[in-house]
Amino acid sequence: MRPRMPSPAMVVALIALFVASSGTAVAVVGYARNAGAVDGKSAVAASSSLAHASGNVVATASAGSNRGRIPNRFVAGVMRGGATSLTRYLRVIDNAEGPVVPLAIIPHIGRLDAQCRDQDPARGVESTQTVITFTASERGGVNVSRLLGRDIEGARNAVVFTALRDEPVPILSFADSLFQLVLQARDRTVFVNGASRSDANRSADAKCLIFGIGLRVSQ
Repeated sequence: MRPRMPSPAMVVALIALFVASSGTAVAVVGYARNAGAVDGKSAVAASSSLAHASGNVVATASAGSNRGRIPNRFVAGVMRGGATSLTRYLRVIDNAEGPVVPLAIIPHIGRLDAQCRDQDPARGVESTQTVITFTASERGGVNVSRLLGRDIEGARNAVVFTALRDEPVPILSFADSLFQLVLQARDRTVFVNGASRSDANRSADAKCLIFGIGLRVSQ
């Protein structure tokens, strides 16, 4: 039996079916290639380098203190840094110097420590002395600019010096005063603005209150 040729209508229908199927296949392949992409650009992790992230979309951080945020190193014109509170409320120990407690630990700069001492030798009478020291952690030392309340009152310039690594230097040694510090090492600068105050001074329940803020800026 001689095979019958398909009719013109059948030929047109077959061509249309082939074109439609081919288009769907291309779309499926294209979708698979671009799954998870935004405008055709792939996403990279928040921990990626600038070179790796170039031309791509950056994902937010999945863990840590910046969870759900895009690191600011990927955003042009943003000042990089952070802030920390310096608040401490220390009880005076009668006729004792009291423990040294951390006031602030600043990565790649150093640490500020505080102590609340009793200056009055009489039993049951506590006269506060607030002592704050700074210890640099950088091998090359940290540049320090220190300005106290009495310097501001006397219109004196700030004291500027270099704090050597692991060698504590005095910042404040009395109560009821303001203190300002600028700490610099390499590409990092920290500005500290704080105050110390006596509570219930010359009583049996004296305390040292230290409060302020530290602002860190880095390139």
